[in-house]
Amino acid sequence: MPEQGKMMGKQLKWGIAGAGMITHDFLTAMASLPAEQHKVVAIAGKDLDRVHRLATLHNIDTAYEGYESIASDTDIDIVFVSVLNLQHFDVTKLMLENGKHVLCEKPMGMTYKQTKCLVDLAREKKLFLLEGMWSRFFPAYDALDKHIASGGLGDVYHINIQFGVEINDIERNLMKDLGGGVVLDLGVYMLQLLQFVYKEPPTDIMCAGHLSKTGVDESISCALKYKDGKTATIAAHTRATMANRAEITGTKGTILLDYFWCPTVLHISAANSTEWTLPKGKCKFHFHNSAGLSYEIQECWDCINQGLLESPKMSLDESILMSKLSDTMRAQLGVLDSEL
Repeated sequence: MPEQGKMMGKQLKWGIAGAGMITHDFLTAMASLPAEQHKVVAIAGKDLDRVHRLATLHNIDTAYEGYESIASDTDIDIVFVSVLNLQHFDVTKLMLENGKHVLCEKPMGMTYKQTKCLVDLAREKKLFLLEGMWSRFFPAYDALDKHIASGGLGDVYHINIQFGVEINDIERNLMKDLGGGVVLDLGVYMLQLLQFVYKEPPTDIMCAGHLSKTGVDESISCALKYKDGKTATIAAHTRATMANRAEITGTKGTILLDYFWCPTVLHISAANSTEWTLPKGKCKFHFHNSAGLSYEIQECWDCINQGLLESPKMSLDESILMSKLSDTMRAQLGVLDSEL
C-alpha cells in the first residue's frame, strides 16, 4: 500500500482504563500524533475525581467510574489498560470479552497462567492484543537490530544490564497485594532486551535477591546462560539508583545503551553514535522519555490498519515467554504466589 494510502487508514477510537500518572503521559504522547489516526472517546477509573481531572486536561468528552462502561461503549475500538499490575488480567480480560482490541501496560499478567489465558482469548476472538513493552518501538531498537544483523558487532557473547531506581517509597511497590516488586516493574525490561538481542530463551537462569518485610522482591541479580557460549548478567534494585545501562558485547566491540528501556541514543563506538529527538508534549511528562509512548501507540494503529492481530515487534508468544521467565525469577527469589 502506498504511504499516502496508509495515512488514510481507519481512525482508532480509544478508551482509557486507569487514571494514574502513566495515563497522563500516555495521553500527552498521543496528542503528538495525527488526530485523524487517534481519538480518545472515554476514560475510566475508580477515583472519579481524578478521572474528571484527566478528562478535562486532555479534552476527553466522557468520564466513567469503573471499567464496565468502557467495555460496553460501542464507540470504542481499542482500550489502553493502565491500572495496577494486579488488575491487568481482569481488566484486559473484560475488554477482550467485550470485543475490544487491547494495549495493556506491562506486565500483561502477573503469571504465565494469566498471560497465556489472555493471549488465548485474544486469538480466539481474533482481536489485537499488545503488551505495552514500549522499549521495542523506539527507533534506537530498530537501529540496534539492524547493526547486529549486519554483523556490526560480530558474534554477540555477553550482555550486561543494570536497572536501579529508588521506588520503595511508592505504595504499589511496597504492597504485595498491589502487584509490586522489582521483577515485574523493572526486571521484565531487562528480559525483553536479552530476548531482543539473542532471539532465544536462556537454557539456565540463576537468581538471588532480597525481599522486603511485606514479601515483595526489592532487588535481584541474575546470571543467564544461553546456547553456543552466550551469557548475560542482569541486576535491578528498588532501593538504589544504578547505572541504568545495557552493554552488548560482541567479537567486534561493545554497544552501550543508556536508559535502555527508553533509549534516544545508540553508542556504537566512541566516534559513532546516533541520536533521535522525541516528540514534544503540550503537558509536562511525569516519567523519563515518556514522549516515546507515542511509538507504541502508533504501532497499534499500524498493525490494526494492516489487519494484524499482534505486533511483529512484540509478539504474543514473546509476552508468554517473558511471563514464564518472570515466574522463574520470582520463584527463585521466594516470592510466594498461589498461582505459581
